[in-house]
Amino acid sequence: MAHSLSLGIHTPIALPHLIAEGLLPPSPKPELYQWSTYVSDDDVEEELLVTRTCVVWSQGNSVRNVYRFELEGEDVVQAVLTRFPVGDTQRQDGLVGKEGRGGVGAGKRQLGHRQQTTAARTPSEGSARALVILLKTKAHIHYLTGSKYIVPLPFEIEKAFPAPRGVILQRKPPTPPAIAVPPTPQLPAAPPNSFFFSQSQTQQPSASFLQSPNLAKSFQRSQPVKPSPLGGGGGGVTLDARLDALFQDTLGPSTTAQQQAGEEVESLYSLTSPLSDLGLITYSLQHQKPRQPHRSQGTAVESESLDPAERVVYVSSENDLQHSSPPDSEHGELMLIITLNNDTQTLTLWHAWYIPPTPLSELLAQRAAQKAAKAKRRSSFMSAVNIGTGTTTPGVRTRDHGRESFAAAGSLRGVGVGGEGLKVGKQRAAKEGRRSEVAVASRQEEEEGMKESMDPDFVPAVTAQSLQQQGVGGVGGGNRRVSSMNADKHANRDLVGASFATGGARRNTSFGGPNERKSFGGGTHRKSRGSTPGSSIFGRSLGVDNDDSMDVDSQAGEESVDDIVKHMRNTYETAGAENVFGAVDDGFKRELVVRKLWSGTVGKWAGVGVGVLRDRVGMAGGDEGVGFWVCDRGTKAVTRVKLVVRQRELYPGLVGAGRRVAVPIVVEEKAFGKAVDLIKIRHGKVEAIMLAARGIIFSNKSREECPLPVVGQYRVYSPYDLQPFNNIDIGESVGRNRTLQIPQTGLLLAQPGIRATFDEVDGEGLHHRRRLQIRPEDPGIGHLLEVCQSVLPEGSVEVRGLWCAALAKLEAGGGKGGDTGCGIEWVAFAATVLFYGVGLMDGKARAAVKLTEMSVGRGAHVLRMERHGRRVLGREALRWLDGSQLDRRKDLMMPLAAGLAVELAQTVAVALPTGEAVAVRLMLALHVAREEGKLSTLSAGKFSVGPIIAQIGHWIGQDAWGFAMGSYYDLEGAGEELWAYVKSAPARAVQVQVMDAPIGVYQWFEHAIVHCSTENYPTLSVIAGLDAGVAPSAAFNRTANALTPRICALNGLLAATAGLTVGAVPTVELMAVHGLDNDMLETLPQAIAAPFMDAMSHCERDPPTTWPDNLLNLIGRDDTVRQDNHVVNVTHANVHFIHDVQSVCIMLDSYHQAIRTKEAARHSVSALIFSQDRRLLEAGNLLRYHSTQEAECVKQPDWSDAYHFEVQRRIIEHVTMRMWALPAGDGLLHYGSVSPMLTEKFVPNGFGARCLMHPMGITLNIDRSTMSEEKVGWAFFHAGVASGLLISKHVKGIDTSWVAFNKPPELTNRHAGLLLALGLGGHLRTLAKWLSFKYLTPKHTMTSVGLLLGLSASHIGTMDSLVTRMLSVHITRMLPPGAAELNVSPIAQTAGIMGIGLLYFGTQHRRMSEIMISEIEYLEVEDPDSGPDPLRDESYRLAAGFALGLINLGKGKDLRGLHGMHLPERLLSIAVGSRPVHAVHVFDRATAGAVIALALIYMKSGDEVIARKVNIPDTEAQFEHVRPDMLLLRSMAANIIAWDNISVEGPRRPGAYFPIQWIEDNLPACYKGLAGTLVKETYVRNKHPLRTADVPFYNIITGLAWALGLKYAGSGNVVARDEILSILLMFDSVGGESYYYDAKLARSTVRRCMDVLALAAATVMAGTGDLKTFRCLRRRHGRTDGETPYGSHMATHLAIGALFMGGGTHTFGTSDFAIASLICAFYPLFPADVGDNRVHLQAFRHMWVFAAEARCLIVDDIDTRWSIKMPVEVTMRDGTVKELIAPCLLPELNTIAGVATKDPAYWRVTLDFANNAEHLSAFKNNQTIYVRRCPPGEAHSSVFSCTSAALVVAQSAIAVGDLWRALFNIQALRGLDKADMELIMPRDPRSSIYMDGRSTVVDDKLVLRKTASSSDRDQLWNLRVLFAWAEKLRGEGGTAGWLRSEVIDALQAKVEERMREMGNAA
Repeated sequence: MAHSLSLGIHTPIALPHLIAEGLLPPSPKPELYQWSTYVSDDDVEEELLVTRTCVVWSQGNSVRNVYRFELEGEDVVQAVLTRFPVGDTQRQDGLVGKEGRGGVGAGKRQLGHRQQTTAARTPSEGSARALVILLKTKAHIHYLTGSKYIVPLPFEIEKAFPAPRGVILQRKPPTPPAIAVPPTPQLPAAPPNSFFFSQSQTQQPSASFLQSPNLAKSFQRSQPVKPSPLGGGGGGVTLDARLDALFQDTLGPSTTAQQQAGEEVESLYSLTSPLSDLGLITYSLQHQKPRQPHRSQGTAVESESLDPAERVVYVSSENDLQHSSPPDSEHGELMLIITLNNDTQTLTLWHAWYIPPTPLSELLAQRAAQKAAKAKRRSSFMSAVNIGTGTTTPGVRTRDHGRESFAAAGSLRGVGVGGEGLKVGKQRAAKEGRRSEVAVASRQEEEEGMKESMDPDFVPAVTAQSLQQQGVGGVGGGNRRVSSMNADKHANRDLVGASFATGGARRNTSFGGPNERKSFGGGTHRKSRGSTPGSSIFGRSLGVDNDDSMDVDSQAGEESVDDIVKHMRNTYETAGAENVFGAVDDGFKRELVVRKLWSGTVGKWAGVGVGVLRDRVGMAGGDEGVGFWVCDRGTKAVTRVKLVVRQRELYPGLVGAGRRVAVPIVVEEKAFGKAVDLIKIRHGKVEAIMLAARGIIFSNKSREECPLPVVGQYRVYSPYDLQPFNNIDIGESVGRNRTLQIPQTGLLLAQPGIRATFDEVDGEGLHHRRRLQIRPEDPGIGHLLEVCQSVLPEGSVEVRGLWCAALAKLEAGGGKGGDTGCGIEWVAFAATVLFYGVGLMDGKARAAVKLTEMSVGRGAHVLRMERHGRRVLGREALRWLDGSQLDRRKDLMMPLAAGLAVELAQTVAVALPTGEAVAVRLMLALHVAREEGKLSTLSAGKFSVGPIIAQIGHWIGQDAWGFAMGSYYDLEGAGEELWAYVKSAPARAVQVQVMDAPIGVYQWFEHAIVHCSTENYPTLSVIAGLDAGVAPSAAFNRTANALTPRICALNGLLAATAGLTVGAVPTVELMAVHGLDNDMLETLPQAIAAPFMDAMSHCERDPPTTWPDNLLNLIGRDDTVRQDNHVVNVTHANVHFIHDVQSVCIMLDSYHQAIRTKEAARHSVSALIFSQDRRLLEAGNLLRYHSTQEAECVKQPDWSDAYHFEVQRRIIEHVTMRMWALPAGDGLLHYGSVSPMLTEKFVPNGFGARCLMHPMGITLNIDRSTMSEEKVGWAFFHAGVASGLLISKHVKGIDTSWVAFNKPPELTNRHAGLLLALGLGGHLRTLAKWLSFKYLTPKHTMTSVGLLLGLSASHIGTMDSLVTRMLSVHITRMLPPGAAELNVSPIAQTAGIMGIGLLYFGTQHRRMSEIMISEIEYLEVEDPDSGPDPLRDESYRLAAGFALGLINLGKGKDLRGLHGMHLPERLLSIAVGSRPVHAVHVFDRATAGAVIALALIYMKSGDEVIARKVNIPDTEAQFEHVRPDMLLLRSMAANIIAWDNISVEGPRRPGAYFPIQWIEDNLPACYKGLAGTLVKETYVRNKHPLRTADVPFYNIITGLAWALGLKYAGSGNVVARDEILSILLMFDSVGGESYYYDAKLARSTVRRCMDVLALAAATVMAGTGDLKTFRCLRRRHGRTDGETPYGSHMATHLAIGALFMGGGTHTFGTSDFAIASLICAFYPLFPADVGDNRVHLQAFRHMWVFAAEARCLIVDDIDTRWSIKMPVEVTMRDGTVKELIAPCLLPELNTIAGVATKDPAYWRVTLDFANNAEHLSAFKNNQTIYVRRCPPGEAHSSVFSCTSAALVVAQSAIAVGDLWRALFNIQALRGLDKADMELIMPRDPRSSIYMDGRSTVVDDKLVLRKTASSSDRDQLWNLRVLFAWAEKLRGEGGTAGWLRSEVIDALQAKVEERMREMGNAA
């Protein structure tokens, strides 16, 4: 071995800390603590130190964290570091599904209690690391990112092991009792005619297991029959209790007692997530199912727990396969588990795989799809009986399941994988025989008939017996297609295998017929068979049927792999189904399944050493290999078990199935001599198995180990520690260099760490830390070793082992490299390469090598000094010095390496491959690796492989590859002037196939540019395939190409672009395909990167809109990357924090005022939208309900003070009434603007209790007695809704825990409103059922209303069964017949009816539709004495109408499923039909619901018949027979149905006072012209008298205006707004005194119509803050008179809120559901007072949430995160273009084709909604687009404007102009353009130029300018290639976008000037 270093005595890093803290005594004994080491992903050594009360996590040499558990009252058992899958911690407690299972006592793990609310911040993919600390009854899981979970444990843990997903837990065996109790004598089985037998049959009617003679024996280890969940009979002792006593008395103790007495229990469990249940690790066994005639034979899976005696010794902590698969593939992972059985002294290797949680629907879909695929494959073949064979066409013989040499497989019941099925078959046959002997014929025939009818694969017992009598089903029958590699080879292993494959690991005896085997014992049975009826969700086995496939040419090995894959598939399906239905053992799910691979005996227990070593991918590819190494420390025997891992599709034949599984098969078992111990060591990616005192194994193919170096000194202290630890007890004070005596006895190996470190543990327990060098310190040499290994043929000597041996020999000789300036590692590498060419040396060369070894005398430091001197004198500043005096002796590295290679060849007893072929491969490979290094600017200098290549080239007789004068490598600095070579006369010149002479990568790329060549540069895979006889596999190509990624990327690009002849866009796209990313471009030479950088620069300004995010990031346009996370929109940086004391104190005093600003992001965007005035602030002041209200009462001259005060008190009452209506609008104004702190209470706002009276400025208190929740409960309900609507629907974490945390002790109306708001936002989708019942149990009316509507809104359209049951309980109509009616208020029932409509939205559910129509037309003649029906009032029937409409929304033309209901006829009869005299009052209450239902069902259908029938009557006389408000509804409904007829886009009629053209055209003929008359009276300020004759006209024109507002909702259409506002102003002319009832009725109608018109105008201008509309609404807000009711105030404030909806960021949509929601929310009949719900339930006023759409385009600077104003261009789908200023509201997204920014100072960003669906979906989720300021050179077309802009930027950014002048006067920056200023020092300190650290074009200019003055060969080649590319670009007429033409011209001029100077000097 190369190097072995003692690092002193190894003790825990945290030990001094615990001693200092007093947690451990000084010089603690090892028994007081336990510790373990780990290696993190970033190659950092970690350590866990565990004591009884604390755990310390250390990283490197420092303590990272200390976890103390003194307060837990339990000792720490163990701690491990592991990984948990990402996303599992984000579990949501769903309302639907099964409830969480029982407590710890039931054997199930409870839900983990989360201690911290913040979710673990983990990467988006992969897994998250966590520390698992195990106590006696719980496990603490600490994610290293900060989150913490506590998991209760149902049992004590003995040991835990990190696994690929979580941890594997070894259960502590139960303690045996102190006194052994003799077993109870077992009674014989009860005869069939006994009492016990009959009772048992009654209890379990389908169980035939009681017929077994082994009843007592099996019952001894089983639980008694569990009591029925439905209970027993009458009083007294039940039958269950009597049977339980009978079990105890007759059959012995129960299972619980036996477990307490030491009964065997499951011992291995898995935990894959802190929030999941424990999973049981089971052993899986597959067997054949009996075959019936005309049926294919299937397979069944049995699952058993492992033997409790099995103790885990090794678990794969990660995937044990080499990562050779492509990144986009889903290769299966390999997980191995090794167990040791102390009883049988057997070591067993298991293959394990996880069972992922799969929904039942997915299981069924996968199974159905695979069956369909199989059927399709079968249909492509023809049966032999149907093929007419001829002389040339052989007949295809169908294959039977049994081969000719065996009996048919139909009766073989135990064929499994690994040779264990035969033994299982014997035992099962014997058991089945015993069962059949005691079976009662009649009972058995009855059961068989039932089973045959339920299980299609059932075989009657008589058939099975007859088959057995015929000799079928014995050991000699069945299919023996099992792998010989997995068969047991020794007798002792047969015994061991029997303990797992047969009943040795089973506690319960199986009973039943030959086709239905059941295990008795309730929850303790171990079996789970996919073929057992009742345990499977399918009628047949969940596994794939073994059909008559025609694999005629398949081999035995392939068949075995197919069987294993089928076996794994069956376990996936069976376990997945059981996990879905809960039919699992002991309540634990089957999460990890193991399959036995290999077992071997071990000697007397002394421990085992285990290691797993991966094989490299060979050139032929094929299957992956893994070596399993085990050392028995007792016998010191080392065994290597070689596994071949094959990747297979889990569901073959399915397109896009995606899941692949790894199938390991044992192919070899070999004894590898003796060793005391072994351990796996690792240094980076280099892994090896170390055999103690023997050597190192680098590969599973190694024939012998690499010897270890001579054991050096054992140090006390590490030489790398700054201070020695003071916790090492060495007995006396010693120095740092003290050594210990070398232990004489065998040392055990432990604690592997980084850099191939490990511990040697002596007999006294001291850990001696040592480190071996298994890879070079120089990463370049390590890379070259991998390159050489990749091209060597199979069977060659391991390169890394040779290098280690060479380095060991050099260090053994003193560690000197002789007369060479290269390091010792380079000499060892050269010797390793030359080792394969030693056979090419002749005798003279060998003699010369010997002579060179004897003559070396100069030290290596002399040559290093010479080289350093030559480098110094080569600098431009020192070239004038004379360097002729330097000693120019030659470097003797090659002779020394050749001599060492000869010595290695003599010691390695391995037949070498052909020298010439291998030498040529190595020479070419090193040349390619060297040229690969030239393609990276990070490679410091050249690899010192030039002399090695030249030496091999000389030996093979190729002067072009040698060191001759003028050769390639002579020009590259490897000539004879500097290097001494071993000259040898070759026997013949070896032909080099790939290239005759060396070709540099610059020369190749220049040829490709000039000639548009697609010729590939040689790669390692091509070189490895020379004379190999086999083509390299895809896996090998991936591995080899990863060693030279740059050459491979350029090869692929040149071939794909036809020699760089395609355009810029396809070039960039192909760059991403071939892996040419930004990191690679940054380090490519400028000439090589020029074509690609130029293509990127052309695409940078305006990239294609269809590009994915990776292409946008590639060209530096990450500002156009779609932000899918909505949280980005609320984390702006433009928040100005104030830190002065005065401001902070003011903010604390007025904390509630700070709430009004909501989130800073929303506030900043709203401020930009309404930046010209204060309209938004004014609207906020008008709707502020929880602060002081304002009113005005001017004192008149004739008023006394007392009267003035009385008037003020009356005004305060009116203001209070208005205040109660404010929350409805406030929720609209601040909708979705807050992200609450999850750890703080969210308290809904209340109402203010003061009023500021103007103009006196006095503040009066509002009477609080009138503001209680009992009196104005609905006002507080609306306040709660308004507070809840502040919460954005995108906020995460609003779940059951948050709702329960904010639940008040006593239910309130405000909290009820909060529940409704949360439901409208979708946050109640995960509300747990128990919390729902907790809310509903007190029967708080408001809470019931809020929760029922909220749950329905969150589960809209889902038809959720649980929510349906909740709603049904609260609706009398949905209770079953005869059920007792619950005491539910009519309001709650009304909410429940609407909830049904939401829950079944759009489903056209027939049953629910029948219920709703029946509730609308419910007719029951009421008793005049009893009063009206309190339930089915107009509000209830209206809710039923809305629900019916929502269930069938827009389905009027396709009422499928509702045929026969006559739905339109029944609704029309109620809406417009005649009224019976005795029930006219009932029909009046149902008319509104019927009209609304018709409007919603036929919405936008254009059905003229329905629209005409629903429309208002034709004549004025008929108006008197219709309720006036129904005219409004019918007018609106008719136009909603005829949606396309609503249009205001046509030409306007001239001469009209107001633009009311569409409304005027649709008025009845009797009312045409009346509107114009009223408008004229408005101008002359005359008042039209209030008359009831005009009431129909008022309602009709209002209905038309409302329909117009709905059609143009959220559009901002000015024409529609003007028409509506004209009608609203028209109503101002209607007035006068209203002393009489006629006038009062007309006044009430006018007020209601004006409210509807205000809402209609606000609906059109929603979110725009239109001033004209706002002025009208502001006047209506100022009403403080007694004539204005509460409902009118609510309508006005709803309109104000809609006008400024979401602070200007939201508006309304016009989808079917949006229009229905607006109709429901803005229903034209408003409440008369706060508690009025007679006509319309007030909770429905918030249904506008479903119509809200976020369509505000926000533009943010990606560097500053500031929202900015920017002109944008919106292209509509009809071709029109709109110019807007962002932030702004966009039109409806389905009408937009694209959006593009137009500011030239920023890069253009385009959203293509028409061609890129991802743009549209991303914009719906987040309306923010990010822009980045572009350089002045890109922003301006002319040089003058560009320079001027740059100078302006410089002067504005830097106050002192001298700084810029001084900066650009530096020599390096003197020649740069002024336009490059912003690329050097951007004016914004947060610019991406500062942040990302990437280079710019200025850096490339500076590098090329320096290159033009260089004499380096590669740098000059760099310029040559650049000039060739520029010349080609000019010839094609193109322009350079990356480097401008003037820059390239300047470089050419500089090079030409140098050439002239050199010519003149010559």
